[in-house]
Amino acid sequence: MAATDDGRQLHILIAHVWFWPHVGGGDQHVEMLGRELVKRGHRVTVWCADVPEHEPRHFKMGGIDVVRIPPKRVLAGVDPVVSISGLSLDGFDIVHLHDTLPILIRRTLRKARRAAIPVVTTYHNDYEKHGFAAKSVKSLRWAIQGRNTLDSSAARIVLTPYFQDLLRSKGVEGSLDIIPNGFSPISETAVRPASIPVGAAWAAPRPLLTFIGRLSEQKGLDVLMDAWDLLAENSDPGFDLAIAGKGELGDWLVERCAQASCPERVHRLGLVSEAEKRWLLEESTGIVIPSRFEGLPTVMLEAMHARAPVIMSDVNDLGRLVTEPGAGLSVPSGDVGALAMAMSAVAQASEEQCEEWGEAGNQAAAQYQWPRVAERVLDVYRRVLEDAE
Repeated sequence: MAATDDGRQLHILIAHVWFWPHVGGGDQHVEMLGRELVKRGHRVTVWCADVPEHEPRHFKMGGIDVVRIPPKRVLAGVDPVVSISGLSLDGFDIVHLHDTLPILIRRTLRKARRAAIPVVTTYHNDYEKHGFAAKSVKSLRWAIQGRNTLDSSAARIVLTPYFQDLLRSKGVEGSLDIIPNGFSPISETAVRPASIPVGAAWAAPRPLLTFIGRLSEQKGLDVLMDAWDLLAENSDPGFDLAIAGKGELGDWLVERCAQASCPERVHRLGLVSEAEKRWLLEESTGIVIPSRFEGLPTVMLEAMHARAPVIMSDVNDLGRLVTEPGAGLSVPSGDVGALAMAMSAVAQASEEQCEEWGEAGNQAAAQYQWPRVAERVLDVYRRVLEDAE
């Protein structure tokens, strides 16, 4: 099996608070990176919090050794209080942290430093906080925790140039590697979601715009539904809207859809399988991503690869990744009117225009496939290990 250029098989510890069966972009990033490293002959272990609870707590997934750590409690609903005192770093060559603030990350960093094991940290996102108190706590945690994580790392990875500039503005000095999130084309044969049965309200050739993601405030679901109401307030908007995913706004979405204009044209699909997700990417007229904050969403890359035009909220400069190659449209984050106009434009676009967007997206997405991304991460590991010798 392939390993490093010198034939060395690495044992890599990846620490990330959330992991399967939790659903999120960071979780998927860690899983796919781990799988790709395993394919190359390396051994990968993931430490994560056991939230939600899962049995067994130690298991293999895609060749990855998964260790789920039960928390004593979860601070503010987002930071599990875990202890890693009973876990050993013996045999690990490198530690790769994903995030800078959580307790699991900070404790793993301290343990790695005591064991003289090199640390690489990936900075995924700048989470948005509302209100003076929340913003003040965020600034304080960054000053005493987040920046220390990065300053204590032998290498720091950011997903986009935007985050490089952001960290520079926060006072982070030294080299930063820009390595994007990756994706793997869905291999399963496309299957129409069971929640859109044959004979339902939607049927081709009527345009279908689709949201795929976690049902959360971060993802801008309220903006999406307000944009729908704006378009459907007085008449049929001329297309259907599908919403796939699960999350903390699931119950809210049930009520919101019931109150929506033209509710029969809005389809709540719940969590879809990979085969159903592929069907949505291939059959939708466009994919809508109205997020309030993001790192680099996998669904955007998957949609581009599947030749689906993308409507991307221009948060953290992500709109440019869609508009520069000509893969779709970008709208200001939180702007209901602009999102409604973009949704209408894509739904009413000519077949030629949709094909143009789709082909451009497919070509642009090639650089984000996991084999290329994982090789760039391995280059960072090799450099760090050489510097540590």
